[in-house]
Amino acid sequence: MKKLITIMSLAIVGFTFGQEDEPKFNVSGSVDAYWRANLSAPNDEANTGALPYAAPSVFANQSGFSVGMANVTFSYEGEDVGFVADLAYGPRANAGVDLNSPDAGGVINEAYMYWNASDNMTLYMGRFNNWMGYERLSPVDNFNYSMSHAFSFGVRNVNGLAANFDLGNDFKLGVGVMNPVDITYNNNTGDYSVAFGLSKGDTGASVISSQDATFIDFKHMFNINDNFSMGLNVQKADYEDSESGDFRPGNGFTSVSLYPQIQSSDEWSYGLRLEYIAFDDFVTDNVITPTLTVNYQVGDLTIKPELRLDMSEEDIFMNNDGDATANLSSFVLGAVYSF
Repeated sequence: MKKLITIMSLAIVGFTFGQEDEPKFNVSGSVDAYWRANLSAPNDEANTGALPYAAPSVFANQSGFSVGMANVTFSYEGEDVGFVADLAYGPRANAGVDLNSPDAGGVINEAYMYWNASDNMTLYMGRFNNWMGYERLSPVDNFNYSMSHAFSFGVRNVNGLAANFDLGNDFKLGVGVMNPVDITYNNNTGDYSVAFGLSKGDTGASVISSQDATFIDFKHMFNINDNFSMGLNVQKADYEDSESGDFRPGNGFTSVSLYPQIQSSDEWSYGLRLEYIAFDDFVTDNVITPTLTVNYQVGDLTIKPELRLDMSEEDIFMNNDGDATANLSSFVLGAVYSF
């Protein structure tokens, strides 16, 4: 149940600083698909009107059957140097990699190189998944199948140079200089973003400041016992005077999410994502979204039935009668195979 939280997802690839083992080349990946149905809204209408039939999240928000994505990750782990290349294809990949231009960078989710410059410092250069938030693009890394609002509107991928420092006593420090947020493949703005993160064990905090936009993240994992854990994630975003606001709701948001999980056996586990997000200058002030997910493990296949309820302060959804309503309930059956 324990899920290690670090300041930089790019820094946790399973390698050890200064290792003396033989170089390793690894191939891994996943394939996922799902079926989704609204319970309180139509399933036979296009989501093109002023009132949506789906939750305003980045993925798994349309009715019917769909593939998620297929991805293959190649990694080389040398004594001091190595690389990671994660190639992904499908609606999840397109929606999750770039907010402003889903086709930018093709299907490259991550592509970076690293150098263990010393026992305590590792340098990275390339394209990385976001290191903020509790969720990741790959469904293998998430308990829930659908994505939170915080992931949908937060930082996704970054391109740049980063350094990770092992300070001892389980403290880790990360710093980075990157393209502005949402510009992952071609920076013609003349601006750059800076990032800072500090973690100790299962607690981490990080900041990314870019183009007059600031994203702040805090997360902690409570490991109650071997079968019960709960994650906490708090995010704050301000992009009122930034181009990042062109691709996000309002002028910013504040979100608080809890992720309690219970594992009853090797095959069965149960989790709840309880998210509250408050928007700055949007059509609704806040949305509360409880999402209940069951994980059933069959070898390398995980089946994920999920019930989700989005509750808005304003009537931004539509019910089965065609009337505006503040609530939307939906069901998703996801399947994820990893290798």
